[in-house]
Amino acid sequence: MTNKLSPISSGLQERERRSAAPTEESRLAATLAHEINNPLDSLLNLLYLAKAESTLTEKGRQYLILAEEEVQQISQIAHAALDRSRNPPGPRNTNVPQLVRSVVNFYQSPFASRGISVNTRYCPGGDVPVYTGSLRQGFSNLLLNAADAMPKGGRVQARVSAAREWSGQQRHGLRVTFADNGCGIPAENLHKIFEPCFTTKGSGGSGLGLSLAKDVVQKNGGSLRVRSSTKPGRSGSIFTIFLPAA
Repeated sequence: MTNKLSPISSGLQERERRSAAPTEESRLAATLAHEINNPLDSLLNLLYLAKAESTLTEKGRQYLILAEEEVQQISQIAHAALDRSRNPPGPRNTNVPQLVRSVVNFYQSPFASRGISVNTRYCPGGDVPVYTGSLRQGFSNLLLNAADAMPKGGRVQARVSAAREWSGQQRHGLRVTFADNGCGIPAENLHKIFEPCFTTKGSGGSGLGLSLAKDVVQKNGGSLRVRSSTKPGRSGSIFTIFLPAA
């Protein structure tokens, strides 16, 4: 005697099968990301070698550093696309300290060339369900924003610790902090920084980095806060993220 599936069960299994199987679009995105990443790695190596040339002027060296940062950003986007194609689209248990460490390590070299040091402190454990690819991009945006606030060099603190939510349900989870001793954000701009297209960088900024970072945190069920000061000798900004454990 054969067991027949009900129309509802059959429909559920069909949807599960379709969601598990990679689509043509996701396969194409993965292929493009992989193909883009290979020449990017070569380009980064060439930029590294070009910076070592003794005949470069100081201005030429600065241009190469800026070019390297832009290529690093494209490479980060390609890595995120590959990550999304290899993993389920929903949240998955992820070690957030390791995720932050991977982003920090990615930018360590170009930051060092600009006189920016990154001090880190990570808690043990730290696995929470998150959208890994988008959260990595959010961390990247916050780290790059901190670097932009220190054109003459400085320090960034990147920390992950166990914590409880500030208010509301007071859920258990993780606190991720990016703090810099850069120029700070004027008080009159502080409430605008998460608005799409708002920027203080002129034509050099899109105004999307912080807006996207906030959207990513909210997508992961968390919250994002900022404190900043422009006082001489005490200037800097602190971006703090709370990510719930459940």
